[in-house]
Amino acid sequence: MKIGTIIKEKRTKSGLTQEDLAKKLHVSRSTISNWEINRNYPDIKLIVNISNILEIPLKELLQVESDIVNKLSEDTIIREKMSKRNKMLYFLIFILIISLLSVVIYFSNIDDISNKKEIVGAYISNEKLYIKTDLPIYKSIGGYYMDVNNNTLEVSLFTKISFKHNEKISIPITELPITKEKLKEIKVITFIYNGHIYKTISLE
Repeated sequence: MKIGTIIKEKRTKSGLTQEDLAKKLHVSRSTISNWEINRNYPDIKLIVNISNILEIPLKELLQVESDIVNKLSEDTIIREKMSKRNKMLYFLIFILIISLLSVVIYFSNIDDISNKKEIVGAYISNEKLYIKTDLPIYKSIGGYYMDVNNNTLEVSLFTKISFKHNEKISIPITELPITKEKLKEIKVITFIYNGHIYKTISLE
């Protein structure tokens, strides 16, 4: 006896319509119909549910014919292979994402500021140099390099990944490459990127 025939027989004896059984199994009525005319088979999860609902021993359903057992075995093997492939794919995607993030972070950490709009202002007060920036939300000042050329203080700034915005930094006079007396003679602060001045701030 075919498995579909058994399902139909037990369903009828239980007083269930195809629609009733379909609702209990959360499938369509046409799915039940296809089983009962042996057009196709339910999967292993549904077979277990059918066994419970129609009170058919699971052994009886699986021993009816070898085709369904073979099909379920093949499906299981296919799922296992797909599962392994998916895990490998997810792992490779994860590694790729981590690698890309590492590259972004690396280059972000050494990215010099070169946009004059990112420098809001700069001034010298109380023997300190103050610089205020307007950087993207994910960046802040990571370091600086300064030099003195005549009465001009030349500044290069680079960024790091951070979430501080409109950051203002202060640099003590002791960290500047000039004496206190020379500091008073500074008239201009220039911001430099790749040897080119992109912003000039007069202190006069």
